[in-house]
Amino acid sequence: VDFEFAGFLRSQFGVQTMQQWGIVLPRYGDDGGRGRADDEDESGPYAVHTLSDDETIARLATGVKRFTLPDEFNFIRIYQQLTQDESGFADPSLQQLAQIYEDRQQYPKAAQQWQESIRRFRDRNRHKRQRLEQIVGNWGRFEGIEVQPARTGAAIDFRFRNGNQVSFTARHIKVAELIDDVKTYLKSNPQQVDWQQTQIDNLGYRLVQQNEKKYVGEQVAQWDVELEPRPEHFDRRVTITTPLQQAGAYLVTGKMADGNTSRVIIWVADTAIAKKPLDGKAMYYVADAVTGQPIAGANVEFFGWRQESVPGGKGRNQYRVITSNFAEKTNDDGQVITDPKLMEQNLQWIAIARTPEGRFAHLGFSGIWYGHHHREEYDQTKGIVITDRPVYRPEQTVRFKLWIREAKYDQSDDSRFAHQKFKVIINDPEGTEVYSETLTTDEYGGMVGHLELPEDAKLGTYQIALDNPHGIWANGNFRVEEYKKPEFEVTIDAPDKPVALGDTIKATITAKYYFGAPVTNATVRYKVERSVHEARWYPYRPWDWLYGEGYWWFTPDSTWYPGFKRWGCFAPIPSWWNWNPDPPELVLDREVEIGEDGTVEVEIDTSLAKALHGDEDHSYKITAEVVDASRRTIVGQGNVLVAREPFKVFVWTHRGHYRVGDTIHANFQARTLDGKGVEGSGTLKLLRITYDDKGEPVENVAQEWELDTDADGTAEIDIKATDAGQYRLSYALQAHGLQPVGEGDEENASTTIEGGHLFVIRGEGFDGSEFKFNDLELIVDKPEYAPNDTVNLLINTNRIGSTVLLFVRPENGVYVDEPRVLRLDGKSTVVDIGVVQDDMPNFFVEGLTIADGKVHSVVKEIVVPPEQRVLNVAVEPDHEDYQPGQEANVTLKLTDIEGQPFVGSMAMSVYDRAVEYISGGSNVPEIREFFWKWRRSHNPHTEHSLARWSDNLLKQGETPMGNLGVFGEQVADNEFKDRGGVAQKSGMRALGRGMEMRSLEAMPAMAAPMSEMAADGIAANTAQGGEAGAMVEPTVRTQFADTAFWKGDITTDSDGLAKVSLTMPENLTGWKIRTWAMGHGTRVGEGETVVTTSKNLLVRLQAPRFFTETDEVVLSAIVHNYLETEKQAQVELILEGGTLEPMASGGRQSSDGATHDRGLTPSARHVTIPAGGEVRVDWRVKAVAEGDAVVTVKALTDEESDAMQQTFPVYVHGILKTESYSGVIRPKDNTGVIDVTVPADRRPEQTRLE
Repeated sequence: VDFEFAGFLRSQFGVQTMQQWGIVLPRYGDDGGRGRADDEDESGPYAVHTLSDDETIARLATGVKRFTLPDEFNFIRIYQQLTQDESGFADPSLQQLAQIYEDRQQYPKAAQQWQESIRRFRDRNRHKRQRLEQIVGNWGRFEGIEVQPARTGAAIDFRFRNGNQVSFTARHIKVAELIDDVKTYLKSNPQQVDWQQTQIDNLGYRLVQQNEKKYVGEQVAQWDVELEPRPEHFDRRVTITTPLQQAGAYLVTGKMADGNTSRVIIWVADTAIAKKPLDGKAMYYVADAVTGQPIAGANVEFFGWRQESVPGGKGRNQYRVITSNFAEKTNDDGQVITDPKLMEQNLQWIAIARTPEGRFAHLGFSGIWYGHHHREEYDQTKGIVITDRPVYRPEQTVRFKLWIREAKYDQSDDSRFAHQKFKVIINDPEGTEVYSETLTTDEYGGMVGHLELPEDAKLGTYQIALDNPHGIWANGNFRVEEYKKPEFEVTIDAPDKPVALGDTIKATITAKYYFGAPVTNATVRYKVERSVHEARWYPYRPWDWLYGEGYWWFTPDSTWYPGFKRWGCFAPIPSWWNWNPDPPELVLDREVEIGEDGTVEVEIDTSLAKALHGDEDHSYKITAEVVDASRRTIVGQGNVLVAREPFKVFVWTHRGHYRVGDTIHANFQARTLDGKGVEGSGTLKLLRITYDDKGEPVENVAQEWELDTDADGTAEIDIKATDAGQYRLSYALQAHGLQPVGEGDEENASTTIEGGHLFVIRGEGFDGSEFKFNDLELIVDKPEYAPNDTVNLLINTNRIGSTVLLFVRPENGVYVDEPRVLRLDGKSTVVDIGVVQDDMPNFFVEGLTIADGKVHSVVKEIVVPPEQRVLNVAVEPDHEDYQPGQEANVTLKLTDIEGQPFVGSMAMSVYDRAVEYISGGSNVPEIREFFWKWRRSHNPHTEHSLARWSDNLLKQGETPMGNLGVFGEQVADNEFKDRGGVAQKSGMRALGRGMEMRSLEAMPAMAAPMSEMAADGIAANTAQGGEAGAMVEPTVRTQFADTAFWKGDITTDSDGLAKVSLTMPENLTGWKIRTWAMGHGTRVGEGETVVTTSKNLLVRLQAPRFFTETDEVVLSAIVHNYLETEKQAQVELILEGGTLEPMASGGRQSSDGATHDRGLTPSARHVTIPAGGEVRVDWRVKAVAEGDAVVTVKALTDEESDAMQQTFPVYVHGILKTESYSGVIRPKDNTGVIDVTVPADRRPEQTRLE
């Protein structure tokens, strides 16, 4: 039992629980201390190797914690006690302890446990000794290795444990002979293909596992390397430069002194082959693997094969091998364009390149695919469906607008579908047609209609569509639900001040009614989850909705430049990159009472994030469930963003590159992660960049300005481009009031942050030779283009004399034609590309170059937006807040992209925005995106011979170097030597250390179904009533609506204006005003705003949607006081219709002490409501008859009063039922008797005997 219990405790509280959730341990230096820039002590809270036997670090429900284990729950102590037991659990306990210490990276202790187990008990199969030897023995293994460039000395990564020396030998591999043997074998037409004999790239298996010595040549190198092992059996990784300079494949063997042997295949390349699919063809490009220069006149042999069954064979299946073999010479550009007639698609092909000088490279076996380039053109006919709101109840009216339009870039201003008849159908959730009408379009191709929902309307999603024989696509939907709208929303607010990383930050959960008042009587359950956050912000551009934020960002990520990850701005992540963030980690899960101001403060401890992920930004997602006095549950979510710096400075220019004489317009934005501008004083420097003898950049100040940001955190300046060169704009901003809380005088605190931007000014003779760039860069000169413009494409490489293949207008992975071959004299050049009408809305260019043993490929999207197809819609109500029943006036303003008045058709709806929490959002697509969000796509497709990968190889029966414990794979990674360095992880996350700060990305609160009514209610915050002045008689609010206004055929005047008037309903809520616009030429736009209806004293009725006879339920009146003083209120319940009756002779005495004065009716109470507070008063009632129950609640004070009335159905308690009876008439009898029981509670008119 103790052994099992210890195992259970370990599964819950062992350090391996962190590994199970993907948590990565902190890094440590050579001495075991922490390897961060601040050189913290090695006894960090999450350093597993520093744990004592009564401590642990485990992932609990509230996050990862380091804590002391009580003796009764200390699994280590229990195992230690069992090691002295004679019941048979001593040896298993010793082995468990050894595993525990391995997991804790306490390897000497683990070795002691294995030694003790071996000494005291049998070691069958030498398992224990092998585990011990893994800890104390000398071990080494090769890490994975890519193809290495020739003439530079191939480098390999070697991981080792304990040893002081390793000896290496390298033997040449006869790859050409192997390929010839494979070809000969396949040409022999074997009956059954031995797949092992066709393997080429998987050399390791054939040479090491299969021991095919035929292909292993002479030894070409031997060398020894002295090693410095880490103490206490920790792993270390070293990079070793080999003497291998010549191209070829090598079998490298590493022998640890007094240790194991490991092997790896190293590919060293001087020649590369790259393959691209052209339009109906394939292109093979042969170039120098180091310089990238194309190799002309190379012989490229193509050999293909396939296996197929022989028809008509007898007995067992018979096969034959079909082969094809031909050769071509590369042209002056190093290219071979294959003939599809010679190179069939249904064969597996290998391409072998040779030159008289002895160059050799191969690519394959792989399939061939002849894609066909099709220039997609946007020409669609679409219909958008708009309803007055997204969700309805039975017996309500659905109003809709439908526009049918063409969407193409050369479209005229006429509407092909004006004044035509279309049949509109609506189907219920079961597909049954519930509406079918033929409607006529107006001059804009629009039509309006409505559907009256019956009482028994089916619940679910309804579809609106066209029944059109021409196949015009138009489809919309709405939902029908029996819902109760939420009355409040939940948001998450972040703290106002940044705090130091590792401290506790505070966020606020806020519950607020839609009319603006706080929820003051509620419980809140919240949970907090942490995940890594990628902070990328880009200045707004008008076409973000079509192309995505940052679509125009000019500069690539220059992570090679010192400090870029600190001051630089990262480009958007391309859509074709696979980027998967880490799963979230649970930090908190609690339930608390809400505060009097409708808020709950959440404290988040960031010490774990600092210890484990201090080199990354973080997002703490807070999910809050709030249950208010009406017993309704609303869910809200928000993110607190935790950054390494209190704010960031973004720097950009209005063009991608410049020429001498141009004006550089530079912009600057200082902002916190939650988007708040940072005002401060700054210094801008224009730095001219040169490079020293070691290739390191040297910055010299060319110009300097004092430049401050405004209240929005923005600044801008114009600079004259006077001299050619490479430059960096450096903007250092000092902002006051952003010192981390708790560190000094906040009033005098200041923080200085730098932002920067690299760019090029070209001039006469500029070729970029003296500067450094990324391996390949494509930089456009403007953010957007129009037909007849010219793209000035700047192409930079990082190697003098590079060759770049430029593919223009590739699409969907297919390249329209042979590329432009650009031979650079230096490192930089500009290519002009003309823009035509057919390029709208976008096209691509792709560049490819080969350098230093790698193939570099970059894709750039060129944006050509449909500027004449978008309208601006402004919605301007005359007030932001209205009284119930007040008249509202709304002005609609319609302009084109240039801001000029526009005449067009509009549809406008005003609806209770609470219904979107029922529907989950709007049911109408964004109209610009619906008609015009179409883009060409392209994913780069390249096969090349430099993509080979080799890993550690062992012969059969050899024992490999294993990982020690669950964190064994991380041990070598945790040694962080470069204390001042930076690195990247998970795609784009930069390492570093900085400050946390506030941020919020609020998400809509989600409405949950109404909680069941409790048998007894609670009246909160009420007190003994006192004397008050004369009560103000209220107007009873009865006009409650989900849609306040709808009009689907508004037309603007010559000034682009339309005016709308409406009477606001008596709901106390927020109203969303949404407007959609359509103009000739399918010019579209939409706008929206929110207004509210509210009162200073109000009452809310809480009741179920319906009643059933004999039900006993609690009706509640929740009274809110937003007046400046405490109020004595008379709260009254009035029941009409004869269907509901109060119980207990006038209602229940509230537990809060609310009193019934003698002058009041039995259903009236006196309560005291504090200023800004609320009170809930409950009455127990019983449904006594079928019919309609009219329920009125009043709240009366001497200053302001309120009342509301609602009608609810009361259903009969029963069903239509058929009772069957039978009897027997004997042959000798003429009659029989059947007894029928007639229920006392029945409807006589529905009762009959048949």
